[in-house]
Amino acid sequence: MNATLQQRNEGLRQLQGQLPGSIPYDNVRPINVPASCDGKTLLECVTSVYPQVGESQWQLWFSEGHILSGDDRADPKAIVRGGQQFQHSFPDTTEPEVDAAVRILTEESEFIVVYKPAPLPVHPCGRFNLNTLTSLLATVYPGEDLRLVHRLDANTTGVMVLARTRKVATHLRQQFDLNQVQKQYLVRCVGHPPAKEFVCDERIGKRTVKGGTRELRHDGQESRTRFHLLEQLADGTAVLRAFPETGRTNQIRLHLWGKGTPVLGDPTYLVDGQRVANQTLTLADPPMCLHAQSLSFRHPQTEEMVCFRSREPAWMSDSEHGRLGLGDT
Repeated sequence: MNATLQQRNEGLRQLQGQLPGSIPYDNVRPINVPASCDGKTLLECVTSVYPQVGESQWQLWFSEGHILSGDDRADPKAIVRGGQQFQHSFPDTTEPEVDAAVRILTEESEFIVVYKPAPLPVHPCGRFNLNTLTSLLATVYPGEDLRLVHRLDANTTGVMVLARTRKVATHLRQQFDLNQVQKQYLVRCVGHPPAKEFVCDERIGKRTVKGGTRELRHDGQESRTRFHLLEQLADGTAVLRAFPETGRTNQIRLHLWGKGTPVLGDPTYLVDGQRVANQTLTLADPPMCLHAQSLSFRHPQTEEMVCFRSREPAWMSDSEHGRLGLGDT
């Protein structure tokens, strides 16, 4: 590992002691007016773009002066045009604590490969802005625009690749979009699957439903995950290896949930077919036992297949495969 990479990882390590989003700050986020809202009032626009937020909450934010047009308070009755931008101010913001133990595994001129811990959102969303993977990486890659080419759930750990140029981002995204990237996960589920090898191919709805969750739908997008049972544990759980052949949101979690064997620690897709609002775990919560162990893709420069792996998660330690280190094979 070269000195530059050592310095970046040391910078990330130092952030763990004082997370940037845990220090109160004024968080200002953009509100972009889509073409579909052209001619509507600003209040009508925001309530349609953000349906998960009630109109009464927006009215309160307007009355408190948190919705801005430049430096001035925005008028909720103002007629908006597509392409306009407003600002949503959240004064004295303090974000929830996250696991910031991010590690850069590989650094090349075209891309970087990192280990993402959990809980940690990948990009700004909801209550999180500075306490996110992209924001933390930006502190050790000043002046660079690292580009996401895929995502992991906030509660999922494991390997991620980020592009360092627009050209490389396009190259890598095409591989993900065409399902050419080979992905391997370790997962611990509640219950014992009925077979050593099995496939889940239930379709997954394209849009989120109530609470930001996804659902299995016969008219949804094609989805396919192969599973290989590694071990059945005495506590009623099982350790599996998962190979998602498509890349739908929450795919592994939904496929196991649909089989009646949800991911251990999943706060959203629960036992007995229950589903609750999507949420990011706290540091005090037991982990969600889903880990992206390896990624294989064509190198953007050489076109040769390259594979990047992370070490197995802590929750593997009480399984025989974990004790023998077989989760890394």
